[in-house]
Amino acid sequence: MRLSLLAVAAGLVLCAPVHAADNLADQAAYAVDVFAGGAAAALYAETAYGRVAFDNIAGQWASLTGPDPRSGAESYGADAEKACASSSVLTLASPDFITLTISGTPLDTEFRQIYTQIAGTTFSEFTEPHSYFAAVGLGPDKRGPEADRGRALALSLANGVVQIYRPSPDILVMTRDKGYPRILARCPKP
Repeated sequence: MRLSLLAVAAGLVLCAPVHAADNLADQAAYAVDVFAGGAAAALYAETAYGRVAFDNIAGQWASLTGPDPRSGAESYGADAEKACASSSVLTLASPDFITLTISGTPLDTEFRQIYTQIAGTTFSEFTEPHSYFAAVGLGPDKRGPEADRGRALALSLANGVVQIYRPSPDILVMTRDKGYPRILARCPKP
């Protein structure tokens, strides 16, 4: 009898939702930490968010894969070590608390994206087109209507307005309207 009561109690603990013990105030505080960088409403609209979100962000990061295009398998973080050792690694830096720069060299040509804070978690994204096109295989050597359409599509996907969140020191999430989240993970130091 005693053993079965322990088994039932253990089963209840293991099956309980992760945040069931948290009250609403704790859950709301966690949401403010994630989505507002812990900043109060008045500071959030100003520049306080970038001070928290970009603190200690400099270094090598890898883009985590989402659903595999062929199999549809969810694989977030499964290949982070492999991505960190490849040419797809990204370098993040924040020269000030309203700017984030991301640079990479996927095809032996470096490109840079600059994110500048508009307000709160909202940032404008700018990608220098010529180096970006070369980096993604759409450089000036590619000619014709297909290449032109490819460049137009690539640039439309690389510029715009994004929301940037930092749910943990080693994860950065970038979302854009009607787009899948881009999730970056900090690479371990060699």
